[in-house]
Amino acid sequence: MGLGLGLYLGWEAWPTQFTDATPEILQDSYRRDYALMIATNYAADGDLASAERRVNGLGEGGTADGRSYYFSVTLDAILRNDDQSAITRLVRLAADLGLESPAFTPYLAGGADAITP
Repeated sequence: MGLGLGLYLGWEAWPTQFTDATPEILQDSYRRDYALMIATNYAADGDLASAERRVNGLGEGGTADGRSYYFSVTLDAILRNDDQSAITRLVRLAADLGLESPAFTPYLAGGADAITP
């Protein structure tokens, strides 16, 4: 009886409702996927302002944290030798956001074709 009452109260009477949730609350693996989705969307539409807003939402403290998180995701993808086209999209957005690293150079020079596995 108590279990039934608990289920009723939890699902029907007072269900949990999330509002204004941001990507910063996601588990790290999902935040990384979201960062790649931002880069992929930017590669498709070229809307830097929209991509910048989304990147800023990745961090817990605003703009600087979001950019630093995106930067670390990009470098981790390079170090793990992930899919070359995904790395190229991540690097292209990072560069357009003003983030710099010597590790980005091969991916900016000629795209994924310039990289040897």
